[in-house]
Amino acid sequence: MPRKADAHLEGRILAAAYRIWSKRGEHALTMRAVALASGTTTPTLYERFSNKDDLLSLLRRRARLNLFAAIKPHALPRKFAAAFSTSLRPIPMTSASSPKIGPSPSPAKNICLRLNS
Repeated sequence: MPRKADAHLEGRILAAAYRIWSKRGEHALTMRAVALASGTTTPTLYERFSNKDDLLSLLRRRARLNLFAAIKPHALPRKFAAAFSTSLRPIPMTSASSPKIGPSPSPAKNICLRLNS
């Protein structure tokens, strides 16, 4: 009876390669290390990736996609600026609750206005 192909093998290979690459660097990323970490053999790995450069190319692409996914929520500069400027606005205090410490918070307010523009 012929062996069944492992449907998750490529995912395991990529996950293992990404772990090795991100933790120990490019020099540690060998086809043998990836095969061992993913639970397969080196010839099976070479059936899917012709060499280390092919594997690295895919890993770099995956890293870029992860980076873009992390940046995307902050991709709207105006929204980010509004959130940032809100955090810079001075907290209103009553004169009874605290003594005057120095000049008014107008420099911070000017920064907020420049960010919203």
